[in-house]
Amino acid sequence: MSEAVDVLVVGPGAMGCLHAALLAESGIRTGLLDHDAARAQHISERGITLERAGQERAVPVRCSADAAEFAPARLALLFVKAYDTEEAVQHTLPALGDDGGILTLQNGLGNYERITGIVPEVRVLAGTTTAGATLLGEGHVREAGRGFVHLGSPSGNFRRAREAIGFLRGAGIEAELAQSVTDVLWAKAIVNAAINPLSALTGLPNGRLAESEGLRALLDAVVEEAANIGRMSGAFVQEGIVNAVQAICRETGENRSSMLQDLSAGRRTEIDFINGEIVRRAEARGLKAPLCAMLTALVKGREEAATLA
Repeated sequence: MSEAVDVLVVGPGAMGCLHAALLAESGIRTGLLDHDAARAQHISERGITLERAGQERAVPVRCSADAAEFAPARLALLFVKAYDTEEAVQHTLPALGDDGGILTLQNGLGNYERITGIVPEVRVLAGTTTAGATLLGEGHVREAGRGFVHLGSPSGNFRRAREAIGFLRGAGIEAELAQSVTDVLWAKAIVNAAINPLSALTGLPNGRLAESEGLRALLDAVVEEAANIGRMSGAFVQEGIVNAVQAICRETGENRSSMLQDLSAGRRTEIDFINGEIVRRAEARGLKAPLCAMLTALVKGREEAATLA
């Protein structure tokens, strides 16, 4: 038996649990979609444990592995890994009916294109978030920062974009309409391409990357390389992007990047969809991105090493 929701959060990872808890706690009709039925039952029975500012509370959230139980959903908020995008969208479709939309706030480049290969473009939104979270266990998340969401509709469906912004703001999440979705996606990709692999390979929290002279020089060089590819791909990239990335490192000083968390847990990373995708887009324009290529190879080497341990 289905019970309609306003927002269906897809993926019970750190960001999915954080946003599902914030939305549900605000009174917005919220569901959480998992691919694992046993884990979904566990979360439904116990709720999501949310840690923030040294305090901990349990937030009741309905979770299921059956998307049809949430139909009709107004909006699906996609928080799965980039390599699971197509499978997750197919899993979500029974909740969306003929009108429900999808908003991707995932890491990486190309998620929007993969989603619109399945769902009509007019129903798909894309954006970025600066929120941070760490998953401590099944349905147990620690908020590192509420962050800010920029989202938009590449197809020009501003009514749907404004509705999504309304849901997020209703949950206390700052959200604004992006003037250019391409620009915000590239800005986030540039940040991730520099911070994520360097933190993952060194095992250091974000702040240490800006403190070490050698690592800061490498961080800056990766930013410059990725920014150049972004500009050549048609995105507007601010001139002070190097200083901006250093500032993000300091502001999120104790945060362990998602890629570091993945490597530490022996999970596959999203390196192919961040640095690897920047390399592919460079090559498509006859350009080179040697630092991004090197970082991609090194992180994939670490992934392979984990399978041999």
